[in-house]
Amino acid sequence: MHSIHRKVIKVSDKPLSVSELNKKISNLLSSSLEFRSIWVKGEISNFNIAPSGHFYFSLKDSTSNLKCTFFQGRSQTYSGRPLKNGMEVLAQGNINVYEPRGEYSLNVFKVEEVGQGDIYLQVEKLKRELYAKGIFDPAHKRSIPKIPKTLGVATSPTGAAIEDIIRIATTHYPNINILISPCLVQGMEAPDSIVQAIEILNDPKWEVDVIIAGRGGGSYEDLMAFNTEKVVMAYYNSRVPIISAVGHEIDKVLSDFSADANAPTPTAAAKMAVPEIDALFTYLDEILRRQELAIQHKLKYSRDRLLKISDKRTLSEPDQYIIDRYQALDDVLARISLIGKSFISSKKEKLQVLERINFRMEQNLERKKNRLGIATERITNFSPLSTLNRGYSVARNKNKKVIHSYKDVEKEESLELILSQGKLEVKITGISNEI
Repeated sequence: MHSIHRKVIKVSDKPLSVSELNKKISNLLSSSLEFRSIWVKGEISNFNIAPSGHFYFSLKDSTSNLKCTFFQGRSQTYSGRPLKNGMEVLAQGNINVYEPRGEYSLNVFKVEEVGQGDIYLQVEKLKRELYAKGIFDPAHKRSIPKIPKTLGVATSPTGAAIEDIIRIATTHYPNINILISPCLVQGMEAPDSIVQAIEILNDPKWEVDVIIAGRGGGSYEDLMAFNTEKVVMAYYNSRVPIISAVGHEIDKVLSDFSADANAPTPTAAAKMAVPEIDALFTYLDEILRRQELAIQHKLKYSRDRLLKISDKRTLSEPDQYIIDRYQALDDVLARISLIGKSFISSKKEKLQVLERINFRMEQNLERKKNRLGIATERITNFSPLSTLNRGYSVARNKNKKVIHSYKDVEKEESLELILSQGKLEVKITGISNEI
């Protein structure tokens, strides 16, 4: 037989209320010397100035956040550059517990600037790189359709953003079709999830006309998925016009710059994407009114023009119009005929002049030919060749010098004898002065 042992837990006679527990924790922290006047280093995020002048912000590093309060009385002593998100600072203060919410924070009474935080610098570096590549070029942005049939939404299915979008869209335009592509909007897996959701809505089979992609408000760290390059490029490469709807009040996320349009909240994005039905009806009524005025103006213009035309002789006496045209045509033909005759006559006169010139040239040419014949005959008669033809010859020595006298040669000298037909080479065997 097995015995059963029961463990008895002793409970205090009077349990603590939530308020009492928060009070004890507050007292412990405020009385601890370890948490008095401590220095904390971190990057500012979620910076906000209340109407009272108090500064509220968080200090963060790569893994954790710490809420801070910098009340006006102490913040006025700060003389450095204006505090803003992304600045890296040293904050001195003590730990304080806000008992109504059970939250602890650093009550800051001194701040020293260190520089810009690593996360902020990384985002700014990526922003510059994408800008240089033209990813933020306004020329790439497309207009949002005025009357979409299907609205695609890429966001968390459980957040307030989707409820606001559906409520605004269906209220403004009850006939709108809403297609939700759920995704993570925060955490390490959020960028890939957002990209996949946008790609699904870009599938032509869904016939999406415009996309809203984003989330509700959150801290700077909560919105980091929309500062990643892959999400920015998914907005840029979207085939369907896309609206970036990330809830923020101060700094824009990078997806705002690559989207076709951006809205400060999902609610504002729904108003941008879907027309308000009443405003649409008003717009259509205005279009109809303008069309009616345009038609009335056109009818009046046409009526006045018809009246002017009907008074013209063209319609009252159409036969006379044709007769006038025939007469005008005859006049033109007569003028053409007269011009033609005058032209032919002038050409005939020029032709006659050319014929006379030609006759005179032929006469002159004949005279020139006769004179040339006489000159040719005279030249022939006096030509050495003519003399040779009569049985004479010409003698030349080896230097081609013509022999005129027996004195020009020597015995045994060779001479060239030119006849009317051919040449002879002779040698002098004897010389005499007798003829």
